[in-house]
Amino acid sequence: MKHFLPILLAVILLTSLLSCAGEGGTTSNHQESSLPGESSSAPSNANEKSSEPESIRDSEDTGTSTLSEESSDFESSLESASSEIVSEPASSVPDTDSEEPSSEPPADSDPPVESSEPSDEPSDEPSDDISEGTSEPDETSEDAMIPVSVNLLAGLKYKADTEGPRSDGYGDFSDENGLNCRYRLTDGKVADAGSSSAICGYNDGTVSFFFDLGEEKSIEKWETDLWGGAWGIDPPETCKVSLYWSIDGKKYNYADRGGPDEGEVQTVGDFKKVLLKRAIPSPVKARYIRVDYNCGTFVWTSELKIFGTVLEDAGAIPRINITTENNDRVHRSEYHGCVLEVIDPSKKHATILDEGGQIKIRGNSTSSGAKQPFNIKFSKKENVLGMGACKKWYLLANMYDKTQIRNKLSYDFAEAIGMAYVQQSTFVRLYLNGEYRGIYQLCESIGVGESRVDININDFDFLLEYEPWEQYANTNWIRSTNYNILLGFNDPETPTEAQRAWLKDFFKKAETAISSKKISEIEKYIDVDSFIDAYIVEEFFKEVDYQTSSTRFYIKDGIWYAGPVWDFDLSAGNCSSTYYTTYNNVGGSGKSWEGFWCRGLWNSYLFKTPEIMQRMTERYLELQPVITNLYQDNKLGKNRIDALLDRFQEEIDLNYTVWSTSAVYSDLERIPTDGTYASEINYLRTWLK
Repeated sequence: MKHFLPILLAVILLTSLLSCAGEGGTTSNHQESSLPGESSSAPSNANEKSSEPESIRDSEDTGTSTLSEESSDFESSLESASSEIVSEPASSVPDTDSEEPSSEPPADSDPPVESSEPSDEPSDEPSDDISEGTSEPDETSEDAMIPVSVNLLAGLKYKADTEGPRSDGYGDFSDENGLNCRYRLTDGKVADAGSSSAICGYNDGTVSFFFDLGEEKSIEKWETDLWGGAWGIDPPETCKVSLYWSIDGKKYNYADRGGPDEGEVQTVGDFKKVLLKRAIPSPVKARYIRVDYNCGTFVWTSELKIFGTVLEDAGAIPRINITTENNDRVHRSEYHGCVLEVIDPSKKHATILDEGGQIKIRGNSTSSGAKQPFNIKFSKKENVLGMGACKKWYLLANMYDKTQIRNKLSYDFAEAIGMAYVQQSTFVRLYLNGEYRGIYQLCESIGVGESRVDININDFDFLLEYEPWEQYANTNWIRSTNYNILLGFNDPETPTEAQRAWLKDFFKKAETAISSKKISEIEKYIDVDSFIDAYIVEEFFKEVDYQTSSTRFYIKDGIWYAGPVWDFDLSAGNCSSTYYTTYNNVGGSGKSWEGFWCRGLWNSYLFKTPEIMQRMTERYLELQPVITNLYQDNKLGKNRIDALLDRFQEEIDLNYTVWSTSAVYSDLERIPTDGTYASEINYLRTWLK
């Protein structure tokens, strides 16, 4: 017996080990076929991007930030405005759309949402993305995914079954009978003034707008503005807006109807305005949307938004969440309070949460865009994403640059060639009051500080900006003594009389030296190399606003420098041939890359000095590898365009789910080639070459 017990225990142990080994083999097989972030049932596709986070540092990154900076047409079903509406509620306003059914549900009953006919709509039940045989959850479904409220119509084309709109310029008045796809109703511009240049009027009493979302998406809430009460237009109180959804673009189901509630009507000049905001009682999944405006005599509106909450991959790109006080709109004239939150998913930088932040719309021409740029201020200096401690930061929308990368490309180039005080920047996702606004470029503000332009403005150091006219962008200004060139004061914003007097005398001496054409005299006052490098950056990208604005200079310890360079979104050929005729060589070759553009201001005088021209020629030849590497691979490695796209292409693609690569958002920007992102990148690459 005493010999039998050890044998029995050994048999039991051996049986257990064999069982565990069998189970372990099964587990191992599942792990090999279902790596973190992957599904074992997913087809193999060499073109699919890895779900693992990309590297956050590039070997060529020379900045202070540790974040990597380097590296639809409608279906034929919409061609006709005739669409079957399956069911809709009763209305106190006569419905003139003959395509809707004549029978209506009782006024006190809830309108049916679904069609009484058989539906081809797929099940709303969530699919099981977990690989069979494993108990591990899909890692991309929770921690790596975040819910985001998205305006599904932003920048989206639409069709309308109406006569041409009555508008002086805001609406698409050239469109007749809704035969062409349009954008203006979805460009983000909610009118704030009662004039036909800001709101668009349609002749019909009922107008139907049709949208293709591209794929099925969940719709949960919507908003639009209504105008009237003047010029013979019915008051907005009488308007009703009805929302319908469809899977196939033919059979539409009723979703919601909205009308003004008491107290929502505002008086704006001679007009009355209503901003309708509605939550859909029963959120639905749909691909096609139909919205009917019924306002009696005329329909007047400027913007329509439909929101849906979607899950997005959190990715490795930083995120900024901004919540304004009372969810108020962001203002152009002054800062307003907000909560600022900066999140770095890579966790290399701590989360910043500032409940005392401020925000305002920034920029000149760009401030009127639907995707507006912003200035933000923290309540104290914050080292945001490792780019240095400062209170004020810029969020550039880059809306007029379909590639999104011209500003980043030019700043990185300026830094690569050794220019001082180049703005550190990175791309971020921006959420404003819970709504995804797209990809933005977070930049250091151009100002004075240890991590900005490091000068002493309490002495006789200055940061100055060229101005086309007095008080264009800066309250205080000065003219150079000899050449009468106008400069605005960035810092100090309000110079003392002693500082003004010193600066007048300095300009007199410096410009006299320039006129002498003697390099030895010029270099007593001017850092010639900084002027050469700034010129190469500005001229190579053909900086459209040179000698208009955004051209800066600083004086440090009695020496005058060019820079920091700034504002390249409309450069590199990305500007209107109608507005910028000389830039685009209209009437000549028509090739915008030909001809010099940045030889005005002091360059026009400095370049008359032979030694400076010789030095510039040598510097340009020296920089050829860096210049060529902007657009094509060479000995320096992967070209900078592709390096940026490797890092940010997915975020740019996400941006264009709410904005458009084919819409023209400004009279200043270049008309897109064919409306695709690929063509915009190809144009930029070819232009630089």
